[in-house]
Amino acid sequence: MWRRSIFALVICTACGSGSAVTGSTDSFLEGLPSRSSLQVTAPSGHAPAALSPRSSALLGETASLYVLTRQTTAQVNGTVGGVLDTVGRIASTPPAAVGPDSAAWGPITDALSPVIGRLVIQRVGPGAHTFRVDLAPKSGTDADFKTFLQGASTGAAPQGPSDGSFSVDLTLAHTLDPVANPTDGQLVTGWSVRADQRTVHVHFSDVQTGADAPANADVSSVLGADGSGVLVFDALANLLGDADTLETGQVRSRWAPTGAGRADVQVQAVDGGDGFALTECWDSSFGRVYALGEAPDGGVASEGDPAACAFAEPLR
Repeated sequence: MWRRSIFALVICTACGSGSAVTGSTDSFLEGLPSRSSLQVTAPSGHAPAALSPRSSALLGETASLYVLTRQTTAQVNGTVGGVLDTVGRIASTPPAAVGPDSAAWGPITDALSPVIGRLVIQRVGPGAHTFRVDLAPKSGTDADFKTFLQGASTGAAPQGPSDGSFSVDLTLAHTLDPVANPTDGQLVTGWSVRADQRTVHVHFSDVQTGADAPANADVSSVLGADGSGVLVFDALANLLGDADTLETGQVRSRWAPTGAGRADVQVQAVDGGDGFALTECWDSSFGRVYALGEAPDGGVASEGDPAACAFAEPLR
């Protein structure tokens, strides 16, 4: 199922290196995105009380999707972070070449991997860089390298550039090493870091593992310097367990600096079948203060006081 395997990405790690070339690479490495800049955020602390098994059957079922969303957030961070870790491992080895406006690392491989990889970073302006990771079969030649990851950044700094984006070709990694990379599809992510907030967006396109139907998803996150935040999740995927059926899922969540917040969840089968909706609010201790659930048959269940919600209206 996509929610379990969309994030299973492992590409060759750095165990060897090319010939070292004397020269400084610091200014090039400052153009690579940092893991901290690309963390997708969710409300911190414990899950709201509405997510506990003690909830009613309707709310319990609906809450499981919100739990899944929280888990998905962690998996998104793991996937993007894993890619960045691989890039970082390659970049931590001696460069094969360093020029005035470019630096290259590799080819690099793991002894047990059938894939070799290389990294190229180019300076295209003050504080601006492009970067690329190419993969090829270990038995291949230079002509066999194809682009696995490519991106660009601006605002280069030791802690990572302030703005940028990159795309990842999961299908290429799967073709070269299906054992380590069981997932097909594409990933695109972008980020923007400012003094008052950090914004991250991740898009998964036609992601598929085995016989699962291709899935598409967008995850957007805004974290304020004061601790407030927004999490938006949209998906067209197998969300309810039937491998032959796709559902559209939407989560709109926001929270105040205190941690008190509100989440609105909607899931609907593409064929117009079963679906559900849930609104829940929690206080600064992450205890549920209000919940409203709507079942496919029109039934409604509610608990608590809507006036206790930190936000009276859903996030639009």
